[in-house]
Order: sequence, then C-alpha cells, then structure tokens
Amino acid sequence: MILLLLLALALPVRAQETLRFPKPFFFGLASAPGQAEDGLNDIWAAWGRAGRIAGYADTPVPDERLEFWSHPEVELDWAARSGAGVYRLGVDWGRVEPAPHRFDETALARYKRILQIAHSRHLKVMVTLMHHSVPPWVQARGGWLNDATRADYLEFAQKTIAALHGRADWWVSFNEPNVFAPLAYTVGLWPPGGKRPPWSLLALGPYRGETVKALDRMAAAHDALYEWAHREYPGIKLGFALNMARYAGKTWFARLCARYPDYLLNWRFPEETRGRMDFFGVNYYGAEWVSDGHLVLDPAEEYSEAGRAVYPEGLYELLKEVHARFPAPPIIITENGIADSTDVLRPAYLLEHLAAVARARAEGVPVAGYLFWTLSDNLEWSDGYCPKFGLLSVDRAHGLRRTPRPSFYLFRRVATTREVTPAMRAAAWALVASHAGKPRPMCRAPDAQTALATPRERPFSRTDWRFK
Repeated sequence: MILLLLLALALPVRAQETLRFPKPFFFGLASAPGQAEDGLNDIWAAWGRAGRIAGYADTPVPDERLEFWSHPEVELDWAARSGAGVYRLGVDWGRVEPAPHRFDETALARYKRILQIAHSRHLKVMVTLMHHSVPPWVQARGGWLNDATRADYLEFAQKTIAALHGRADWWVSFNEPNVFAPLAYTVGLWPPGGKRPPWSLLALGPYRGETVKALDRMAAAHDALYEWAHREYPGIKLGFALNMARYAGKTWFARLCARYPDYLLNWRFPEETRGRMDFFGVNYYGAEWVSDGHLVLDPAEEYSEAGRAVYPEGLYELLKEVHARFPAPPIIITENGIADSTDVLRPAYLLEHLAAVARARAEGVPVAGYLFWTLSDNLEWSDGYCPKFGLLSVDRAHGLRRTPRPSFYLFRRVATTREVTPAMRAAAWALVASHAGKPRPMCRAPDAQTALATPRERPFSRTDWRFK
C-alpha cells in the first residue's frame, strides 16, 4: 500500500484526482457478427479458407468464431457479469439477405431473440448494420465500387430496422467505413483483395479515386437511411462508428505527410453526413506514426499486439476536435481497447483512456458513454486469432472456454463504481513499469502491415505513455 501511495504521488496533479462518471454516462462492451457469429458463410470465411487470414488454417475451429449465433447467452452472461450496461452487436447483412431481395425471416427472428436475451440480462443494445462485411453476392457485383450497392444496402437496412425497431436502443449505420474502403479496395489486405494504385485514395477538387468514391457512397447511403429512419420512426437514435486515429509524426515532413490521411480518414465521412447523426461514434485505438511518407512501428513507442501505438493523449485531442467541428451530437466511444495477451498493458490502457475521457467531459465535451473492445478474444479480421483483445481469454482447443483476465475484474470495478481512483491508476502503471524492457508478443511484422500467424518478440517500451 505504501508503494502504491508513493506511485500515486509521483503522478501528475490531475492523476491524483478520483475520476467520476455519474449516470447517465454508460459503460459497455462491443462486438461484431463477423468476429463472433458461427454458421456464417461470409466473405471472411472464404478469405480464411483461401489462406488470406494469418494462421486461420492452424487455429482450432476458426469458423466457429465465438458461437454467438448458436449460443449468445454465453457471451451475454459474461457481459452482464462485467457490470456493463450496454452491449454493442451487429446484424450480418448476408445472413439476413442471402440473395438479392430475398430476406430470411428466420434469421431476423433469431436476431430478435438475441436482443431479447440481452435485454433479459439488463443490457441495452446498440445494433450495427454493416461491420466490415458485405454479402457474397454484393461482393461478386463489385461491393461498394458498384453504384447499385447503395440501394442494396438501403433495402437491407430498412428491412432490418423495421423488423427490430423497439428492441434496439441505438443503431449504427456503418462501422469504420474509413477503414473498410481502403483495406478492401486499395491496399488489398481485406476481401476482395485487389490492389489499386495510391491515387485511388486521392480526393483533389473534382477528382475522386475509386476508393474515395466507395467511401462517399457509404456516406450517401447513411444520409438516405437517416432521412428514412426519422420519417418512419421518430425518436430513433442513428449514428455511425468511425475509426479515428491520431496521425502523427516526429519531423516537420512526417507531420505534413500525416495531414492527408487525417483529412481523408478522420473527417471526410462525418463532414458528408453532417446534420444527419444522432450521435457521433468514435472508435479509438491509438496513434499512427508516420515517417518517410508511410506508417511505421516506431521503436520508441508502445504498441498493441495488433500494431496500434498506445497514445491516450490522442483520444482527448480527437474528442475535443470532434466537438469543435460537430458541436450538436453527443459522442459515444463506440470502441476502445488493446490487443494484449499478457494483460500487462490493458489495465493501464483502460484507465488512462478513461482519464482522457474524464478530462474532455470536464471541459464540456458531451461524451455520453464508453464501450470497451472487447469481451472475448476473437477473429481480428485478416490478422486472424493472434491479437488478443479480450477481457476474457478463449481456449479454442477446449470448447471456446472463457477465462477472465485480471482486466475483466478491473473493468467490472470501474463500470460498477463509476470511478477511477489514483490508487487504481498507480497500481496499473506499476505493472507496466515492472515489465519495461522485457519481451512480449507482437502480431505485426516490422513493416507495420504484415499480419503474423505466430507472434514475434518485441520488448515492452520504456516510454511513459500515461495521459498527462
């Protein structure tokens, strides 16, 4: 106890204050159908079987994901035990509409039942309509590179909202369109995998590259859905969940290079949907350090196993900027988390990011809630099962058995007491400091892009990345 008090006194003055999150602020957990549902014959199953997901073939029962479709009560029971008040899940478009204009009423009824199970555990529900996946038939027609996909999406989204209205507390039209479009249509790391030249990401005056057009089609689809939803269901809460990174550099040239991805990936989509959002969803994982015109894994910085630089300061900065640009809607942290199988970084990561949220709220930023990513280790898209994002570890060789990590109990304490004390922050940082320089797993290659099936070693950083 004496050591904890000394560590607390060593923190900046603001870190010596107890941070409080009174109601109606809410805590919750986030997931996605493509990462959690079994029985999906989707583009991600095909991508894995084609050898495009790291380590997929060597992972026990990879297609089962987390069995959220057949056994949702397992995950939802753990969610209820965590103290969360909100659970974010998704509806898989291809499951609901397996062929053009043909809707599976049984699937919609099953989703309705899953929402009932969540509500029976006293969980409010946020439902995402597109979370990094399109039906195989949409993919075959060109996905969001095809103008017809906008109308296809609207038909699906309207049908789903009509079927589930009254059971969802919030609706998310798109999750991270600014990530999906570049990785699927320019970089080629996500299905369909065809690479395009860098100028497909350019938007200069009237010129728009193909990937920018795809992003803009999703923005137009959101706008049309918003107008329809508010005509049909006044009072509905519809927004989006946008991945927002702090693009940063350590030289003037690197900072200059970071300005374009900041504009294109952080601000283009919300600017095109201005006035048509009931909340602004922020997914934040960290900084993207730029050097020599491209993203790098900076050896001086701390990173998650998935290659995101840990930088709580960036969340505070982005929350302030979001509110300055879009002062009307409340902000929800729709995702924030870290891939960390050691569970050494996760406790401090959670608390320091909440410190950033508390600071922003104290300065008038209307942050309404915080959803942690995620409850259980899952399929991290093309990175496979190597990055461990869960508060629960999952033993895939033994029936997907869940085991709570220490951070699960920390999250429960925060969610139930609604406060973060200086002693909690000091203890979490003492754990990080005690591992400085020791080896840890990293699921990203040194090129900052290639996913690894088997993690390599990287030392824990000696950088003090706490929120200042």
